[in-house]
Amino acid sequence: MHRPSSPLPARLRARLAENPARFWHDCLFWSFWTTIVLFPTGYGFREVSPLVCAVFLVLYYRQDWKNSTLARLRPWPLFGCAALMTLIGVVFSTDVWQSFLHAGMGVNKGYILPFIAMECVRDERDLRRLVAACGLACFWEGLDGIWQFLTGVDLVMGYLPKEGRLSGSFSDYAVGNYISLAMLPVFGGWFLLRRRWSAPVSALLFALLLFPPVFLLVGSGTRSGVLAVASSFVLWMLLRGRLRWRYLLAAAAIFAAFALLRQGRLSPETIGADGRWSLWSLGWSVFLEHPWLGAGAGQYNAAFRALGLVPERDVITISHPHNIYLDILYAHGIVGFLLGMIFLFGFLYWGYVRLRPQLERELREDAPSCYWRMTAWFWIAYGAWFVNGIFGHDFYRIWWLALSMTHMGVMIGAVVNAPAVPAAVSTSKDSA
Repeated sequence: MHRPSSPLPARLRARLAENPARFWHDCLFWSFWTTIVLFPTGYGFREVSPLVCAVFLVLYYRQDWKNSTLARLRPWPLFGCAALMTLIGVVFSTDVWQSFLHAGMGVNKGYILPFIAMECVRDERDLRRLVAACGLACFWEGLDGIWQFLTGVDLVMGYLPKEGRLSGSFSDYAVGNYISLAMLPVFGGWFLLRRRWSAPVSALLFALLLFPPVFLLVGSGTRSGVLAVASSFVLWMLLRGRLRWRYLLAAAAIFAAFALLRQGRLSPETIGADGRWSLWSLGWSVFLEHPWLGAGAGQYNAAFRALGLVPERDVITISHPHNIYLDILYAHGIVGFLLGMIFLFGFLYWGYVRLRPQLERELREDAPSCYWRMTAWFWIAYGAWFVNGIFGHDFYRIWWLALSMTHMGVMIGAVVNAPAVPAAVSTSKDSA
């Protein structure tokens, strides 16, 4: 007996025929939303998911380029600075092929994400959904960390803790850096909760949501992740444009709590014996040997070995100096470093000058909309990446670059597609 075909494909075809731009944009949004939620599942998903999003992005551009965020983004040449920096890190490398492979890994998983993310914010509803996506990702990854703590293996991949520290589905305690940056946009959800519930109820719900990721962060013992979370309160204060002692006390309290829960990780003896100091010295030596155009992307190990240098405490195979600024400097030289900083800090500053007055207005008027408060926390998450990078990874670390480019892209999209506001914005003080 012949079964009638499912009406779903016909319905989709009808939607596509009715409004192709809207159809492909919806596909782009939900594939990107899924990318955020399932980001911690593993390398395979992070390889494929951005490419799926990119297909929908191209189809959307084809249908409605003139109304796209990128078409209306005035500082788009900043992306050219990033491309030139990467080109320098490859063309002038001491090993062109290896640098090409090293830098090229980030193209389909990092550099395309800001273009995808910026198109996924068209209104406040989109922002709320993206905050929810970040919350879901952090919550389930945090629960996975709790499961690993209780059973000895993570639930997703079966990974064991590493050196007595929780690793979650990342197989490494660097998961603490992921969770610290990924949960910062969730802080914008506090304002959404307060729109619906009282302060005590909101605080309870917020605590329940953040407990699993905070547990994982503490269990991973990642000091640079804790530093990133603490810096978020300082960045919020910077956006508010005035000194607030309560934010500084909150940052200090985070360090105090971490020091209490992870005794020894912040002790002077542990910090003094950290191998990073030696790795930074090696990175500086490589830079001095290749000052203008660098030794090439991913050539840290080969370059310091060529100089006859050896890490004091880390294994000889160490691949990066554990400092994003030194990593860019040794690999791309002064020229590439300046181009990279123009790109990275350029968008940070661009977002700051546009976001701050609107955030101040929204807070002062106690507006029902939380648009700029949510946007602010995506900007803060991007800014905290710069702080995390002081002790963090190499620039081309795939998941780490993807995370920063995602936050940057959402912030860009929110600023470009912001709702209309009064021409004159007062800067009077408020109590928020």
